Amino acid sequence: MSKPKWVNPERQAQLVKLFLESNGFCVHGLTPCKGNWQREAVTLCAHRLPRRFECSKPMPNGEPCRFKPYDGKPHLPCQVYVEVKLTWHCEYGDYPCYTAIPVMGELGNLEWQPEAQYTERIKALIREWANDSRSQAQAEWQAEQKALHALGERREPVRGRFNTISQDIFGSSQPLYYFEGLGVNGITFKPFAKVRVASTFVHLYIDLGDSLRGVSKNRRHKAVRYGKPLPKLIDSRIDDLCNLAVRDYLNR
Repeated sequence: MSKPKWVNPERQAQLVKLFLESNGFCVHGLTPCKGNWQREAVTLCAHRLPRRFECSKPMPNGEPCRFKPYDGKPHLPCQVYVEVKLTWHCEYGDYPCYTAIPVMGELGNLEWQPEAQYTERIKALIREWANDSRSQAQAEWQAEQKALHALGERREPVRGRFNTISQDIFGSSQPLYYFEGLGVNGITFKPFAKVRVASTFVHLYIDLGDSLRGVSKNRRHKAVRYGKPLPKLIDSRIDDLCNLAVRDYLNR
């Protein structure tokens, strides 16, 4: 029969040590649990149910409640009730063996929760160990899935180097160059185009020759000075010249 995943030699030794120290009784002492319940009367506001709101200074009968109403409710007369609060005090020390339980009846109606008893303590330990084992198994599974689907490449920051697949996708969808503007050569007085080669900081100044012939002087001036668009035929001619120049640069 297979053992639960939380079972290991260290945890088994811890359970045995806990049993030897407590003899199966209270883990804080070698005898059955000893202590007493201390009663405490608590005055609670009846208007704020189901919330437990303690009222230390209730008003006399018939007078309005000294607390402001909430949720738009009317200001009602003061109405309180008394509840008995039981707190367990262990004889072995200040240990929270039992949870403080508010009751309206006698002690015989209480359902005690011996948290310091050996049987209850090992149940809590086993639940904690089972949760730890489950979390560890989940982390191992995620690490295995990540290793199976990894490309075997060095991990880089988000703004760092592309991996192989990202480089192919980005390269196939990127243009050869980025057009930045037109200008006029101050020596030859011929137009040129300024472009930036994609994925680099390299700028090329491409001589356009007579590509702008047929365009009026005013339109050429606006295209160079203000970046105004040119006719489609001229744009396609400039684009062809820029593509040829960039490809020639990249093939060198």
